[in-house]
Amino acid sequence: MPQLADRLAAAGFLSAREEAEELEARAGGDNRLLEELVERRLSGEPLAWLVGTAAFCGLRVRVDPGVYVPRPHTDALALRAVERLPAQGTAVDLCTGSGAVAAVLVDRRPAATVIATDVDERAVACARSNGVDARRGDLFDPLPAALRGRIDVVTAVVPYVPTAALAWLQRDTFAHESALAYDGGPDGTAILRRALEGGRGVLRPGGALLLELGGGQADVLAGDLARFGFGDVSVLADEDGDTRGIEATLAG
Repeated sequence: MPQLADRLAAAGFLSAREEAEELEARAGGDNRLLEELVERRLSGEPLAWLVGTAAFCGLRVRVDPGVYVPRPHTDALALRAVERLPAQGTAVDLCTGSGAVAAVLVDRRPAATVIATDVDERAVACARSNGVDARRGDLFDPLPAALRGRIDVVTAVVPYVPTAALAWLQRDTFAHESALAYDGGPDGTAILRRALEGGRGVLRPGGALLLELGGGQADVLAGDLARFGFGDVSVLADEDGDTRGIEATLAG
């Protein structure tokens, strides 16, 4: 273990000991498999793809190869969404990926209706394996017409990185992952704005919209939020005080 952890640390992985433990557990004593996994990790392949799962809000979420890996900074958004979702309410999770946020809602609000959407067939299959009612399609398109105007909570971790900033993401991001999971257009808000507009059409008055976004984008979207009838806007920050998302309520 120490030798493997040191090897990962020397390569620049910050949680080297924890990663070494997960890789060794996945290898199950097979040294040849362990070496293969380590080499793949050193090449930049996401740890969750190698071990098959990722920790998220106290759950162990399955993450298949090719599917967006849930990040710890999304925890606050998911947990706040739980607080806004009535026990027997209805929630929609857009761009669900592995279904991590939706799985937390299902776990914490078992009597609620939770639907997730994603354009990626692999993501939909992965989310379903995590117990999520996932449907393939663009943003709100897969939702039943009967739910429009009746939804309590919409969550979304859409692509929001400005195109020009993609090159500044950490080194392992695009070694294996697609830019489509990150590219939010020139200023990063192209899909965020679509989620805002669509949210107005599906939420009930008083319903909550929770969007993950980057620093400065909350201010950029202020005019759109007001134009689409959202108020009580607050910023979701991580433990370091960095902006990670916004919460807004649809006016009555």
